[in-house]
Amino acid sequence: MPYFSHRGRRLHFTDDSEGRGEPLLLLHGLGSRGSDWRPQIDGLAGEFRVLTLDFPGHGDSDPIDGPVTIADLARDVRALLDHLQMVRAHVVGLSLGGMVLFQLLADSPERLNSITVINSGPGLVSGQWRMKLLVAFRTLLIHSFGLPALAKKIAPKLFPRTEQQPLRDEFLRSIAAADKKSYLRVLRAIGAFNVCEKVAGSRIPALILSADNDYTPVSYKAGYTAQLGNARLSVIENSGHASPMDQPQACNQLIREFLREISEKEEKPLGKITAN
Repeated sequence: MPYFSHRGRRLHFTDDSEGRGEPLLLLHGLGSRGSDWRPQIDGLAGEFRVLTLDFPGHGDSDPIDGPVTIADLARDVRALLDHLQMVRAHVVGLSLGGMVLFQLLADSPERLNSITVINSGPGLVSGQWRMKLLVAFRTLLIHSFGLPALAKKIAPKLFPRTEQQPLRDEFLRSIAAADKKSYLRVLRAIGAFNVCEKVAGSRIPALILSADNDYTPVSYKAGYTAQLGNARLSVIENSGHASPMDQPQACNQLIREFLREISEKEEKPLGKITAN
């Protein structure tokens, strides 16, 4: 398995180096891992050079041994691009991965060809207490009963339908592979995350994907989409927080169409894309 070292730990990644086209990096959610992007890896590899990264303490990457911030995770992503000698890439981020992607947009927009954010955001302008309450509740649950107990509570909400049992099982396996202390440290980082002002007006092409049944409402994503300078919003129907898993074909189609559009315009100035 391929690894690289950054900040004293080994991080696992995958690289479809045989794939054609521009690099497309996929960033997973909290408690997940790069291999959970399998539907996107299989669906997009013929057109793009698809990469994944296991965040520290997730999948096959080394655990986190001290405090961490979302900015630290963004540095890990930049380190991967440096390791592969990639100047920039298209990047897709789900949930935690979307937050890391917004941090990259704030700190290193020159490393991004485009961003696709799925069921995530740059932080909360108001109602930050809700996030802090969620973090406190999950922290208490993990300390009291462990990560498996949290996973069993979350899985039915992520995948509520009977036929989604295989997805629930895969989610439980991903959580089981995560390091408890690392999970808690990243959870605290999520509670403190906010780059709303830093990314406002960004000209990097952005596709914002929101499930109709996500934890946060479509209106929240529409609000920050309007603050970005070159973004559009698409809603994925009959989907929950883990849209790439419960609606993989819809996600793949939207990502593919967005990136094809960028490719067609790459020789021309990019006009503003309005939210719809």
